[in-house]
Amino acid sequence: MGGDSHAGSRWRRGAAGTAVALALLWSAPAPAAFDTPEVGRVIAYGLRAIESRALDPITYGDAAVEGMRGFAVIEPGFSLARDDKGLTAAIGGRDIGHWPLPATDTAEAWSDLAMRILVAAQARSSALARTDEEALYQAFFDSALAPLDPFSRYAGRAEAEQQQERRNGFGGVGIRYRLFRDHLEVTSVLEGTPAEEADIVPGDHIVRIDDTPIDGLSRKAVHDLLRGPVDSALRLAVTRGAGEPRPVVMRRGLVSTPTAFLREVDGVPLLKISRFSQQTVALSRRLIEETLAGREQPLPGLILDLRGNPGGLLDQAVNLSDLFLTKGDIVSTRGRHPQTQQSYQATQTDVPGGDILKGAPVLVLVDGKTASAAEIVAAALQADDRAVVIGTTSYGKGTVQTVVAMPNGGEMTLTWSRFYTPSGYALHGLGVMPTVCTAEGRTTPEMVMASLSSGTLPAIANYSRWRSVALSDVDGRRTLRQICPPEDHANRDAVDLDVAQAILETPGAYRTALAILDAASASSGR
Repeated sequence: MGGDSHAGSRWRRGAAGTAVALALLWSAPAPAAFDTPEVGRVIAYGLRAIESRALDPITYGDAAVEGMRGFAVIEPGFSLARDDKGLTAAIGGRDIGHWPLPATDTAEAWSDLAMRILVAAQARSSALARTDEEALYQAFFDSALAPLDPFSRYAGRAEAEQQQERRNGFGGVGIRYRLFRDHLEVTSVLEGTPAEEADIVPGDHIVRIDDTPIDGLSRKAVHDLLRGPVDSALRLAVTRGAGEPRPVVMRRGLVSTPTAFLREVDGVPLLKISRFSQQTVALSRRLIEETLAGREQPLPGLILDLRGNPGGLLDQAVNLSDLFLTKGDIVSTRGRHPQTQQSYQATQTDVPGGDILKGAPVLVLVDGKTASAAEIVAAALQADDRAVVIGTTSYGKGTVQTVVAMPNGGEMTLTWSRFYTPSGYALHGLGVMPTVCTAEGRTTPEMVMASLSSGTLPAIANYSRWRSVALSDVDGRRTLRQICPPEDHANRDAVDLDVAQAILETPGAYRTALAILDAASASSGR
C-alpha cells in the first residue's frame, strides 16, 4: 500500500510539472476584465428592444445567435452552430462546448446562455479574455442587427454622445476655432449664442478657459473645457489685437450647428436645409420671417433646396411641411409596434393663417441624395398642391428609425416603421418622383417652358404607376426609378435653379405645373 501510494505521489508531481509547462507554453487567458452579470443585463435589454420594435418580426433566439456570432469579430476563430438540440461553439474548428436551447424564450434566458458561451470561449481565446465590455457590445449588437436592414445599428457610448449632439445640440459657447500652442483663434461665432452675446468676434484669441491656460492643451482637452451643462458658468481670458487679456464671463447655452441657410438668387429667397436636427424648423422660420420683413416688393416665391439632405428627425420634417400648409395630410407611419401607427396632418396654429408664405409659390429641389425626412417634406408639399418638385428621383429611404437609449450609455437605432405619403405610396425603395425631371442633363428651362405650354411633363405622366406599384415589387420600383434616374446634383446648381427661376418668372407656369400634377393624380384615383 505504501509503495503504491509513493508511486502515485511521484505521478502527481510529474503531472503537475507538465501542467505548469503547458500553462507557460499556452499562456492561459486571464479572467474577463468586465462585470459579466452587468454585460448580460445590457445584452438582455438590447434583445428586448430588437424583438419588440424591429420592423419585421424576429425572435429572441435568432437575434441572440446572430449576436453571439459577432464574437468572431474579436476572435476570428470563433464559430457557432445551431440545431434542434442546441448550440455548439468552436474556436479554430475545435468544439469548446454544447449547450441546450433555453427552456423559456425570454431575453434573460438567451442573454444568460450568451454569457455562458462567452465565458467558455474566453477560457480558450486570449482575444476574448482581454476584450472590454464596449468592444463586446459593439461586436454583439452589430452582428445581431446586421440581418435586419442597412439602417439599424448600434453606437457605443462615445459615438452616441456625438449623435445626440447632432440631433439635439450641446451645452457650449458657440464658436469655431483653430488651436495653436498657447491660444485658440476664433474663426467664427454662431449667431444667437453666448459667445456672440459676450462680444467675442472672429480673430479674438482665447488664452485661458476658467483657470486652465491653453498652453499645450490637446484638442480634446479644449473641447471638454468649453462644453458643459446648459446654463453653467464659464470664464475666458480673451485678447484682441495687441491688447491685454480681458476677462469674459458667460453661461453656456444650447448650441446647435446650423442646418438652414437662406440667400437670395436674383431676388428669390433660396432656403437650403442640410439636414433635420432639433433646431431646423425654428431656424428656418426665423430666416423666412426676416426675409419677408425686409422686402418692399411681394415675394415672388421661395426655392427650398433639399438636395443632398440625408434626413433626420421626423417631427422636424412634419413641422417644416406644416409651415407652408393650411390643410392636408403630411405623412403616416406604420410598423409592428403600436406607437408606430401614426398620422400627421397640417394645422393652422404654427403661423398666422397657417402658411408662412401666404400662398406664394414654393419650388422644391431634390436629387438622388435627398433622403428620409427630406423626402417627407418634398412628397407632402407635392401631394398637397403646395409645391412644384424639381430635380431627380430621390433616394428612397422610406423607413423610420427609433433610438433606444442603452443602460451602458450607448444607443441602438432600430428601423421600426415605414413612411407613407399623402398620395398613399410607400417611399421605401422608390423615392419621390419630381414634377419636373432634370436628370441626365436632358432638360433646359426652354424645354420645360415648352412642355408646360403643351400641358405635359414627361416624367410626371407616370405618376399613376408610381402611386400603384406594390411595396413588394422590388423590380417594378427599381424600373420606375429609372424614368428620372437619381443623381447627385450637389455641384450642379445651374440646371435646377434655372428651371425653378424660369417657372417663377413665366406667368402661369407655376399653376400649370400644379395642374399637370393634379391631372396625373386624378388619373390614378387620388
